[in-house]
Amino acid sequence: MTALRKEHLPDDFRNELARLARAGFPLLPLGGGADGKAPLLRAWAGPALPLARILAPLYRSGSQLYGIRLDGLAVVDCDDDSPELVAAMEARFGPSPVHVKTPRGRHLYYRAYCGEKPPNLRGEGLPIDIKTGARAYVVGARSVRPDGGIYRPAKGALGVDALPPLRAAQKLPYAVAEAIPVGHRHVVLVREAVAMVEYVDSADELEGNLAVVRDDLCHDPGTMPDSELRAIAAWTWRARLENRIFKGRDSAVSLHRLALDALRRWDNETDAIALYVLLLDMHGHTPGKRFALDFKAMRAAGLTKLSVPRLRAARRTLEAVGLVRLAGKHRAGSVHQTFTLARLRPVGDDGARIVHIGKLIRKMQG
Repeated sequence: MTALRKEHLPDDFRNELARLARAGFPLLPLGGGADGKAPLLRAWAGPALPLARILAPLYRSGSQLYGIRLDGLAVVDCDDDSPELVAAMEARFGPSPVHVKTPRGRHLYYRAYCGEKPPNLRGEGLPIDIKTGARAYVVGARSVRPDGGIYRPAKGALGVDALPPLRAAQKLPYAVAEAIPVGHRHVVLVREAVAMVEYVDSADELEGNLAVVRDDLCHDPGTMPDSELRAIAAWTWRARLENRIFKGRDSAVSLHRLALDALRRWDNETDAIALYVLLLDMHGHTPGKRFALDFKAMRAAGLTKLSVPRLRAARRTLEAVGLVRLAGKHRAGSVHQTFTLARLRPVGDDGARIVHIGKLIRKMQG
C-alpha cells in the first residue's frame, strides 16, 4: 500500500517530532515497504538528522510515520498487549514509565543495557523482541501506518519521564506461565516493591502496582489480602522517604546537613567531608556495622587519593565531631581497631547530641 502525498502533516504529529528532536532523540523518516516501517533514507545510522531532513521526505511521500533510533535506549517490543504479558515483562525488567500502544501490541521504554546482551525472549517462546542500539529503531508515538494502524501514547512521554535502566540480568524466579508459589509470594512482592518505588508518586499507586503482580503472577491470589499489599507498599514508601532503599550502586547516599555544619568548623573540613562520604558509601547502608580503617589498603584500592597522614587527621576530626566512634580496640597481631558510624541530631536549642545510627534507624522503623 502506498501513502498519498500530503500538503501538510497533523499538528500533533509535527509537534511531537519537534519536541523529541529538541530533547536530543535521533529520529528518522519512515514510509517504505508494505507496512510503511522502512526508512525513507539510505544513510540514517550516522549523526542525528536535523528536523528538516526528517520532515522533508515525509511531506514528499505523504507518510505519517517516523522512527526513534535507540541510541542509549532499549524498547521491549510486545506483539501482544495483554495485561498479563505486560505485567510479567515489567516484573522481570522493572516498571517502565513510558508505554506506547502499537496497532497490535505495546512498546515499553527503558535506558539501554551497559555492555550486556539482551535476552532472546523469542527463544523463550514469548512474542517479544528487545530492541536497542544505534542501528535499531522503533516507530514513534502518534505515527499512523498506511493501513490505518496508529501508535498511541499509553503512559508517560519520552523525554519527559525519566527512564530506568532495563534490568538485564534479573529474571523472575518462575516462568511467565508458572504462578509464584504461596511460600514465595511475600518475598517476591517486596522485591518488586523496592524496584518500583522510585517510579511511582504515592504509596497508593505502589499498592495498585503490587495488586497487578499479585493477581496476574501469584498462585491463589485470593488468599493474599489487600492488607498485606498495603503493608508492603507502606513500608517500602516509608523506606524511600527515609533514604533506606539500598540497591547496590543504584542507590542514594544520605548526607545529613548537621554533619556538614559540624565539619565546616574544622580547618581540614574538605578532607573530613571526603572521608565521611566515603564511609557512608561503603558502610552507611548497614546500621551499626563495624569496620576497620586501613588507609594504605584504601589508597591501594583507589578509594581515595588523600595521603595517609591527611586521612588520619580526617578520622580524628570525625571522631571529635561524633560522626565516627571507636567500637573495638586494637590487639597487637590479631585485631585491628574497629569503628562505627554515628549521627548528629538537634536537641532543643543548645546544640546536638550523638545518637548511634543503628538505634536511630531501629527507632524510626518501630
